Amino acid sequence: MGEKKYDEHLQRVLNRRYYYGYSMAGKTIYAYTKEEWGIGASSGGGDYNLIRSFYFSIFTTVLAAAASLIGLVCGVWVLFSPFPAMALVFLFFAALFGFAVMQGLFNISEEWRGRKARKLRGLPKPWWEAGDDHAYEWFLEHPDPRIHMTRDYFPYSVKLGSS
Repeated sequence: MGEKKYDEHLQRVLNRRYYYGYSMAGKTIYAYTKEEWGIGASSGGGDYNLIRSFYFSIFTTVLAAAASLIGLVCGVWVLFSPFPAMALVFLFFAALFGFAVMQGLFNISEEWRGRKARKLRGLPKPWWEAGDDHAYEWFLEHPDPRIHMTRDYFPYSVKLGSS
């Protein structure tokens, strides 16, 4: 019986229609689809998070690419030195920074698609994540015809009670 309830909740979370967030001003709660969310707002306690910005992602990706190339060049160079075992260390860090480049490229492309989708609806970038309870209260006071006040739209809401 408990497993069925867990499966229903998991399906609601995975298939949620909207994510809720504040703009930089932090007054209004906006509803974003998964595509519009992009890399979105901070995922922790709602703090301002520069790491989730488009330009910071570009900067760190370029930095990681440079570090990866330097590690690769140094690894090949040290391979022909008197202590070739050090080449493994350089190549390990080159691969590690290479994975950081891949993650950065993923973040950049996701945020680029999110920016285009938000622009179509005139939505600001979500800087802070709004919890389902706060969003539920907001949309009770400010109704939106797209947002239904059900568990499917607010899967983590405690105020809606258990279903």
